Amino acid sequence: MLTKYRKVCARKRKFILVALLLVLSSLAILNTDYSPDLYFLYWREYENVTCHYSDVGDALPLLGEDFSPPSTSIYFHETSCRGWLNSRQACAIESAARAHKDWNIYVLFAGPVTATNLNSNSFKVLKQLKNVNFKRVHIVDYAKKTPLEQLVGDGALNRTRWRISHTSDMLRYLTLYKWGGVYLDLDVVVVKSLEGLEKNWAARESGKVVAAGALAFSRDELGRKVADAAIRDFKSHYRGDTWSNNGPGVITRVLKTICNTDNVTQMAPNTCNGFGIYGPKLFYPVSWYNAAKYFRPDKLNITEPYAYHVWNKLTENFEIKEDYVYAKIAKKYCPTIYEHYNSNFGTLKY
Repeated sequence: MLTKYRKVCARKRKFILVALLLVLSSLAILNTDYSPDLYFLYWREYENVTCHYSDVGDALPLLGEDFSPPSTSIYFHETSCRGWLNSRQACAIESAARAHKDWNIYVLFAGPVTATNLNSNSFKVLKQLKNVNFKRVHIVDYAKKTPLEQLVGDGALNRTRWRISHTSDMLRYLTLYKWGGVYLDLDVVVVKSLEGLEKNWAARESGKVVAAGALAFSRDELGRKVADAAIRDFKSHYRGDTWSNNGPGVITRVLKTICNTDNVTQMAPNTCNGFGIYGPKLFYPVSWYNAAKYFRPDKLNITEPYAYHVWNKLTENFEIKEDYVYAKIAKKYCPTIYEHYNSNFGTLKY
């Protein structure tokens, strides 16, 4: 009886050991490039991005093959399928246009915008700025004759938990690959001209990650090298189950190779072939986990940056009162939009 009991215990220990080894092995694999894309293990409803493949009611001029932007161009991408711009997004666009009056600002929509929307609210205000242009891009056609043609054409951007965000990630790198220039997120309020920065640059969000909310890849040799590396990294490392992998993950991986270091705090023009990597204070002076600071009457004790990233995804439900930091920033850097919306500035409806 005792011998039988010992055999049973031994089998149980063996089973537990094997199970533990399988769990540890699985966890190890999930932290490597060999991990399967588990985007389908998702309990929420997927975002509806059918607008990316539709022309119904579209009044926007198409960004065609004859598009030839100047090197001094700033790009924004709208991928939400709303078909309009809210007041926060419009503020970002106005701030960039005011700080760069001799530059071209392009707002590229991945879905249709109706004639009614195009002649109302934020569009009506922004069209008063002569350097602001609105265009439509069809993502499948836009990716043709590029390294991303097959990935986009095969519908990879629908095989993700974050269809809107990952489409935006793809488009920012593809646009800078095709045309060169500056890309900005639609929640970046520009404070002053970016003209004095390096021709090619990015900015750290923290001591571990180079962010993708503000990027510049010029048309020079270095800019083309980084743009090409970024688009190919996106293609080879694309994942639908990791939010940051296709945005900040791309530029971080590319710069680790170019700068020959895994420590992003050590990245600088002299170690990165002339590519500029700026600290968080210049573009991300308030980190995402402190984003609530923008929604208080406090004063930000920071030196004036080039831009404020206001983290719309995390703060979209936050109220913006007149004496809050965000409201003060908006009054100064996007005054026309702020005046137009007034007390409604920053609310979900507007």
